[in-house]
Amino acid sequence: MIRVVCCYCKKPVKTLPSESDEVSHGVCDRCLPLMARELGQPMQEFLDELSAPVLVVQDNARVISANAAARKLLSREQLEICGELAGDVIGCRHAREPGGCGRTQHCKSCTIRQCVTHTLNTGEACRKKAYADIGIVTGDRRVRFLIETEKVNSFVRLTMYDVREGEEQGSG
Repeated sequence: MIRVVCCYCKKPVKTLPSESDEVSHGVCDRCLPLMARELGQPMQEFLDELSAPVLVVQDNARVISANAAARKLLSREQLEICGELAGDVIGCRHAREPGGCGRTQHCKSCTIRQCVTHTLNTGEACRKKAYADIGIVTGDRRVRFLIETEKVNSFVRLTMYDVREGEEQGSG
């Protein structure tokens, strides 16, 4: 079970099913405006403090921000990530096909795209295993990870947990 606690007030935010006993951090709805106003902490600094790789995406899975852990995992800089589609950012092999991310026959079954779209449309969180070839600069490597989505205003926080290399399965 994963317990999500507010990193500001330390109160429980929610509990998610999981095979392992972990603690994740977020910000409760009550503390988000308070944190921004009283601490004056820029959102990027807040994201960079999170240990798990996080992408903030909007509709059509377009990335508007990535934290330091995500940039390290993906071997990409913030300027290379912002404005790009999630499939391009993580290096999905199908995003390299004609049409690109979101427009190939494989995109309809993409776990990441499905979760982001579901969360944006319903406001419901999503937690699933995903697979991808990542690492544009350092060369592709097959990676399995657990993704979690959460709607925050009109955006989705896409967090990647339990990242493991070399496990074969379906993509994205």
